[in-house]
Amino acid sequence: MAGPEESVHLPLPHGPPPNAPHSHCPFCGSSDIASTGKVVSEASYWRCSACGEVWNPVRLRDSRYR
Repeated sequence: MAGPEESVHLPLPHGPPPNAPHSHCPFCGSSDIASTGKVVSEASYWRCSACGEVWNPVRLRDSRYR
């Protein structure tokens, strides 16, 4: 166990947690986005007010690697 003078470095996950609010549209880069649901979760869909695109970050990420 680390004492007060010691620091513990834990690896950080890549990207924001699945339920973290997203800051920009992956299509046009606009920051004018909102979740389409009342509760933000990994299954949430997001809508961009600038370009109108709707996406789910998990499905978008997974589809890029197929």
